[in-house]
Amino acid sequence: MQYMVCEVQYGGRITDDLDREMFKTYTGLWVTESVFTPNYCFNPNVTEFNYHIPDAVEHAKFMEYIGKMPGTDGPPIFGLHPNADLTCRL
Repeated sequence: MQYMVCEVQYGGRITDDLDREMFKTYTGLWVTESVFTPNYCFNPNVTEFNYHIPDAVEHAKFMEYIGKMPGTDGPPIFGLHPNADLTCRL
């Protein structure tokens, strides 16, 4: 699954080597067998929003969860220091 995501589906669209390395790192962390456990949390250290896979099968429940997601993500969800947002804006 990691190979399909990193190399086949998205890898060919990434042109920068450092971006590709970062993408592979995130895929290695988040595309694992543990995502199939109920209410898997992608980053339990982030307290702003609980990014998890809802334990549901109905389309409406997934849409409800997606509607609750924040419009923008802060750097901590990506494992970065909060100052990364300031650096990016500069």
